[in-house]
Amino acid sequence: MNTKNIFAESLERLLKKNNLDDIQVSEIVSATSLSRKTFYRHFRDKYDLTSWYFSQFYEDSFGRITDNLNWEEALLRYLEIFEDKYHILKNAYESRDTNGLRNFDINVTRITYEKYLFSRSVDITSEIMQFAIDIASRGGTDMVIEWLHSGMKMDKKKLVELLKRTLPIDILKHIN
Repeated sequence: MNTKNIFAESLERLLKKNNLDDIQVSEIVSATSLSRKTFYRHFRDKYDLTSWYFSQFYEDSFGRITDNLNWEEALLRYLEIFEDKYHILKNAYESRDTNGLRNFDINVTRITYEKYLFSRSVDITSEIMQFAIDIASRGGTDMVIEWLHSGMKMDKKKLVELLKRTLPIDILKHIN
């Protein structure tokens, strides 16, 4: 197992019981056989580690729309991971720090939409398209976080359907 994964597993164990803002780097490190210096060789801080951890499964789920994975299938795969990692992600998204997971999620979703649309020859630089991408990234991320925090009561297939129906038309017409 590589060093980054060792720190990620330690973070995951801590997030099962604690809010991200309440976890100290020293706690993450002490649960491993590695040093604090090694931690900082790989990550700037606990938020950087959390973003790296999140990106590992994001890229294998919703991030795959750029590889021609169906939008609904990719989002459903993403939500299945949320179900599997419920307590961990709930506590990670509780962070109110500007470096927290919510802002990282919005940014990576924005990049994914831009890459997806660009690959379909859409002018992603226009003001209207930038606004549409921003709405889709922020709105979709916040609704998924709300679904998570509400205990995931809504069926995930229904959530996927609602998120797709409410995408800006300028994006929706390019979704397969």
